[in-house]
Amino acid sequence: MAGQASVEGRLFDGQSSRPTPVRLTVTGTGVDVVWLDGSDARERYVVNALSWHEPLGATRRLDLPDGRVCEVPKGAALSQFLAACGHRERAITVWQGSGLRVLIALMVLAVVGFAGYRWGVPLAAKWIAQALPDSAVEMIDKQFMVSLDKIDFLKPTQLSDEQQADLRAAIAPLMAARERQIPVTLHFRSAPQVGANAFALPGGTVVVTDELVKLAQTPEHVAAVVAHELGHVRHRHGLRNVVQASILAAVVTVWTGDASALATAGASVLLNSAYSRDFEREADDYGADLLKKTHQSPMLLAEMLDALTRQAIEEGDLTEDEADGHWSDYVASHPPTPERIERLRRASEQ
Repeated sequence: MAGQASVEGRLFDGQSSRPTPVRLTVTGTGVDVVWLDGSDARERYVVNALSWHEPLGATRRLDLPDGRVCEVPKGAALSQFLAACGHRERAITVWQGSGLRVLIALMVLAVVGFAGYRWGVPLAAKWIAQALPDSAVEMIDKQFMVSLDKIDFLKPTQLSDEQQADLRAAIAPLMAARERQIPVTLHFRSAPQVGANAFALPGGTVVVTDELVKLAQTPEHVAAVVAHELGHVRHRHGLRNVVQASILAAVVTVWTGDASALATAGASVLLNSAYSRDFEREADDYGADLLKKTHQSPMLLAEMLDALTRQAIEEGDLTEDEADGHWSDYVASHPPTPERIERLRRASEQ
């Protein structure tokens, strides 16, 4: 021991909230606790039997071996007492007492958090999505399609057999050019509520709406959109999106402490939007490569993107400003159309 020192505090017996004033004195290898309530009671403990909590607030808590608790005001007297006890603070306590170390810790935490968000979560989601067996993912597709048909979200196609045959003939070379032959099932559906669109489910189901076929100039333009959707299938973007959203929601919930908070949902959507935009770019690149492998230009897809945007503006679903991007980019699930068209134009020139 470094020496002798005393400090006063309040003792709680664990039976009531009424404190008893005491004086703690360290001598040799022990600590004497003397009651200051006039009873002159005293006890002695081995120094190593006492357990100090981290310094929080104006006092510091000391646990006695029998379960009683003593609160000691922080200050010079307590510091001298701890030094006399030979007490050594834990590393976390030392760091908390240094502004510079706290700043360094916050910077490290920010870097780790950003790296986890930007690379860790997508990597984990990709691994989980790819690890799921094909049969399980295909079952998800079937059940989802049954649900969409049952609620009349999708209706039977009005395309003639000849139109469907022409479209399948245009799409067939793209299917054959894929480096990994994941089974793909192509469906045509009428979808007045959705309009001109196409989407892919994780198990290889690709849906093309009649409205998209009507908008396209040629079957090859529809095939170009399917090439983009095949990119989503190849990289299992649908599953990865679900996994990533789940991870982000869990992290934000732990962070905010409230799973039902509006902030939780808002933060999850905002953070996940960046992933969604990355998926669209990846699907565009995949579609462009597929079109070039079949000696077609990626500009077919660019022309469809432009046509879809113009239609959305004409129907009031999109403003000119939204079509160009700007601040709304941060919450948009797709990259700005001009950016996508420019990427496809560059791909067509390579």
